[in-house]
Amino acid sequence: MQQPPNQDNIPLEEQRVVDELVVFWQTRYESRDLVTHLDRLSGSWGSGIGASFFQKVYEDLRINERGKYTASSASEFKRFLEAEYNQQAKVYAEHQAQAQEKADAERQFQAQAKAKEREEFKRRARADFDALGKKMAKATTRAELVELGRERTKLALYAGFSYVYTNHCWNCHSVISSEINARCPDCKFFICSSCASCFCNKTDNSIYDETNYPFLPDYPDDLS
Repeated sequence: MQQPPNQDNIPLEEQRVVDELVVFWQTRYESRDLVTHLDRLSGSWGSGIGASFFQKVYEDLRINERGKYTASSASEFKRFLEAEYNQQAKVYAEHQAQAQEKADAERQFQAQAKAKEREEFKRRARADFDALGKKMAKATTRAELVELGRERTKLALYAGFSYVYTNHCWNCHSVISSEINARCPDCKFFICSSCASCFCNKTDNSIYDETNYPFLPDYPDDLS
């Protein structure tokens, strides 16, 4: 979108047309460049403001209807042309400002609507996440705990919770969180949502040696 010109500084192409029309009005001599400059006003060389007005003045001068313009001198006729251009530029600028204001309001409305949509999505995700947690608390089999942990992992990204306890699975090194993963009823450690491992899968007695296994979670009994 082209920017409206400064009303106190008429653009070069428009000023050329004004000057050539003044010469045409004063001497009845039509500059050979006048038509070219008029054509440029509606193209990439000009803003398009005043193009139809200048074209009408040109046509009137060609058929010798100078009486429509009661200027007493070339300088007065020039001021008339510039004043008319500036008035059209002012109206154009006002329309542009209104269009920009409307566009800004629409963008703000869309942003607010998207924010509300994201918040509602997050609320539903959190509700589903919490509902799965209640099911997890009542689950009686390890298979149920693994499945519920995986479902909660999928929702965790959207639920917006904070991690209370985080470590890594000893087997696949995936992240384990006390807010997501289920705790194994046998070994009391969290079950990995990626590979379904807990300490029940580890037969080496050295699993409790954190020096040898830096990815082991702390024993969860001290968690509040």
